[in-house]
Amino acid sequence: MAIRSLFSDVGLPVLASEPRLGALAGGNWVTAARFRRSERGLAETSALLDTLQTEAPVGFGFVDRDFRVVHMNETLAEINGSPMAQQLGRLVKDIVPEIWPLVEPMYRVVLETGHPVVNVEIVARTAADPTQRHHWHASYYPVRVADAIIGIALMTVDITDRVELREAESERGRLAAVVEHVADSVMIADLEARITYVNPAFERLTGYTREEVIGQNPRILGSGVQAPAFYTAMWAALTSGSPWVADFVNRRKDGSLFTEEAVISPIRDGTGAVTSYVAVKRDVTSERAIQTSSVRLARERALIAGTIRAIGPRDTPEATAQAICGQVLNLSGLAAAQLFVFGLNGRAVPIGFAVAHQPDPQLRPLPLGRSRYLRERATDGPWIEPWVDRPGHPYNKLLLRLGVHQAAFAPVRWDGRLIGLLVVDAASSVGEAAVAAALGALVEFADLAGALIGRDLDKRAEAQAVRQHLHAIIARQRFHPVFQPIIDLETGAAVGYEALTRFHDGVAPDVRFGEAATVGLGQELETATIKAALAEARLLPKGAWLNLNASPTLIMAGQPLASLLRGTRRPLVLEVTEHAEIGDYAAFGAALRALRPRVELAVDDAGAGFASLRHILELRPSFVKLDRSLVAGLEADPARQALIVGLLHFARSTNSRLIAEGIETVAERDTLRALDIHLGQGYLLGRPGPAADV
Repeated sequence: MAIRSLFSDVGLPVLASEPRLGALAGGNWVTAARFRRSERGLAETSALLDTLQTEAPVGFGFVDRDFRVVHMNETLAEINGSPMAQQLGRLVKDIVPEIWPLVEPMYRVVLETGHPVVNVEIVARTAADPTQRHHWHASYYPVRVADAIIGIALMTVDITDRVELREAESERGRLAAVVEHVADSVMIADLEARITYVNPAFERLTGYTREEVIGQNPRILGSGVQAPAFYTAMWAALTSGSPWVADFVNRRKDGSLFTEEAVISPIRDGTGAVTSYVAVKRDVTSERAIQTSSVRLARERALIAGTIRAIGPRDTPEATAQAICGQVLNLSGLAAAQLFVFGLNGRAVPIGFAVAHQPDPQLRPLPLGRSRYLRERATDGPWIEPWVDRPGHPYNKLLLRLGVHQAAFAPVRWDGRLIGLLVVDAASSVGEAAVAAALGALVEFADLAGALIGRDLDKRAEAQAVRQHLHAIIARQRFHPVFQPIIDLETGAAVGYEALTRFHDGVAPDVRFGEAATVGLGQELETATIKAALAEARLLPKGAWLNLNASPTLIMAGQPLASLLRGTRRPLVLEVTEHAEIGDYAAFGAALRALRPRVELAVDDAGAGFASLRHILELRPSFVKLDRSLVAGLEADPARQALIVGLLHFARSTNSRLIAEGIETVAERDTLRALDIHLGQGYLLGRPGPAADV
């Protein structure tokens, strides 16, 4: 079909000689006479339109009212992704299913309203090229014959390249904005070494404005420090297409020197040819000043190694810290040196403080705010900061009197954890470069401090944390007593109760009491739990005796336990485990006699250790409690039965009574009864519980 027959509504002629359009319109043709055109004019127009649809990069097509393709040019066939022969006569939705949901609404608008839809941008992926999103500008026009719309004429232009160009330009704009705002200096020069661009960071660093350097040679920054051979090698690398990485000592506009770490790279075009050069530079003046003192630092580290051998671990962390501070002061020639540790309360507490040519000052913790700042800052590593007047600081007056103007800080670590800070204070007579140079030695000494005192401080902090936790347990009474009955195996009656302690956090009693003893709170915790047990025991049946677990230390302390037991009318039995060490049996016996006659003694865990017989012989207890290890499976073990018979004979010889602990089965109970054991305790006979439940 000729394209000329499709576009009457857009000002193009429709020829009556096109049979397929005649069929679509039901034979109602618009004649050539309607347009008042000569045959020559029609021929020229036809030729022009045929050329347009063949040569122009525009997709032309015509679909009927059912959206079936009646005509298209090769450009549209290529856009749709298949040969024209495979598309003619097919529905649009079957040819381009990916695009159909986007164009169907516009087709229907044209058919229903009779108005064209023009310059619509369509974005989609097609089956022909699913890897890339394509962009098209499309226009849709109604095609009329005798005022009836017989279909839709469409024109489509692929604008993907234009969109990508637009996006690339936008990306270049963003990149340019980044370059304008980065902290590093950026300079671009052409092949003749003329500066074509500098960013604001370049202006700030060099003091030159952009207008002053554009068109100039980078030699405008030359300081004369680098030899000509340096630049010869640089240009040899760049002209060969290789980047150049080096330090440049350059001169600012005001004449001052600075050191730049520069990376200069060739810029290539699409063919790979070098078109210009870009230099990205960073001011490393301070860093290189520190590095140039490496020889002196090496000597200092040698002295530090000697210091390590000379100091050695002292008796206390404080003595070691003070020695380290003194050595730091001697090595650096500074005004003062301090070693702080961070306490559990967040405070920075000095454990060493040395001042040049003065007595050691009193050690006082820093304010909480300053302590928090130092701890947070120390997580990032060593640093230097100016000293300013801090009225709330405990050493403010001293440091101001010493003329301190700068301080250097090095974190002290143990096992990878921050535990403190080593600090040196520099007077105004010591230059900033000297303080920066001393920072390396300070870090070495901080590592030394961590190695020498870290373990002890860690143990001290751990003990302090345990003490704080135990103080809270005692103060808030985060425990409660429970009572387990002691049963007469013949009658089944409860003759006594053992008071046990359960901690609210679920920690086993032996572990908790062991912690307390380790940090010096054993007696305090025992006193608190016994006091709670005595108060709760008022609910127990009258006449039954009460067993209380007590350490030899608490019993030998005398007065604290005596004061607790003084008002109790119930018969009491103090249980001492055979694992407890009693260094002085005479003193222990005297302390126990001071509590008698109302208080009796029981030796617990008999059979689980080696001290039972000595305890029984020396202390003459009223009760000996057989450990669960002797009772478990007793009915099937004649050897243990014989051992218990021997212990029974031994107990009777010393006027003691045996209590079998840990009875959990009927067979164990019956065997004990057969062996003439009269008292028992265990889950079979009664579990520990509140006094009210008993």
